[in-house]
Amino acid sequence: MNKKVLALAVAAITSAGAVNAAELYKDEAQSIEMGGRAEARLAMKDGDAADNTRVRLNFKGTTQISDGLYGVGFWEGEFTTNDAVNSNGNLENRYTYAGIGGNFGEVTYGKNDGALGVITDFTDIMAYHGNSAAMKIGVADREDNAIAYVGQFGDFAFKANYRFDDAVTGKESNDGFSTSGIYAFGDSGFKLGAGYADQANQNEAMVAGSMTMGDFYFAGTFTTGEVSDNVIGLNDTEDYTGFEVAGAYTMGKTVFTATYNNAEVDHVDYADGLTADNFAVDATYFFNANFRTYISYNLNLLDSDKVGSKNAEDEVALGMRYDF
Repeated sequence: MNKKVLALAVAAITSAGAVNAAELYKDEAQSIEMGGRAEARLAMKDGDAADNTRVRLNFKGTTQISDGLYGVGFWEGEFTTNDAVNSNGNLENRYTYAGIGGNFGEVTYGKNDGALGVITDFTDIMAYHGNSAAMKIGVADREDNAIAYVGQFGDFAFKANYRFDDAVTGKESNDGFSTSGIYAFGDSGFKLGAGYADQANQNEAMVAGSMTMGDFYFAGTFTTGEVSDNVIGLNDTEDYTGFEVAGAYTMGKTVFTATYNNAEVDHVDYADGLTADNFAVDATYFFNANFRTYISYNLNLLDSDKVGSKNAEDEVALGMRYDF
């Protein structure tokens, strides 16, 4: 049971493909699956509570075209419930793409993951907090108008995507690319990954590594590059450096995780350059593969005298999650 629970806790969900997706329909030509999650999330800062509850729903269709060749289509949306933020009931189209796949890998076009998500997934293992230092520029995260490729070659996984420039007159150029590779060293439990992304006047490079030893998991991610004001809230492109370290321990049906995040931007007038400095811990109890509950606490180490009290507050989150 431990290995199964640990795998659920640290698995990188790179295409939103639900672990518990249910098959709705299947015949000789095609199959259609549905998956998603319903997640009640209560976050509290300085005595104030925020409802961050969300529901994700996805559909995936596959059809066999010929031996070694298939077609695929996928959509996922996210609904949020916080009326104070989304007065009209917000629906985010997280993924919308179609493509073909086979022994060569899979090629899709539409809105899909960039290539650096699989790198940040090394340390993005917490139920709620963490993942605040290894930021991703748009093309490396998830954007529309993009062609993406994923392929597995033995122990080596490769991923790349290219975002086309939007055909909108007067709009700033937004084309770019990202690429990454992850190598698993056989059955040793050790994985090493690296990636690079470039878009408009931004760029970033990442390296990550992880080790699984029985009930223990350890990982680290380092990122560096140049990011613009729409990512970090500054007025110009600045040098950015960040790192994350993470660990997990499985005890029965409970997974304990902890991460430390630190990010610095080359801008002396902003909090001595720090944009993230926090230590977070959480505990997740898996009733089964479909239902879990968790508590997460983020200790914010930023100086309130430099970033303001609101940006330096700690946060606690409680959640219940049902995967289907």
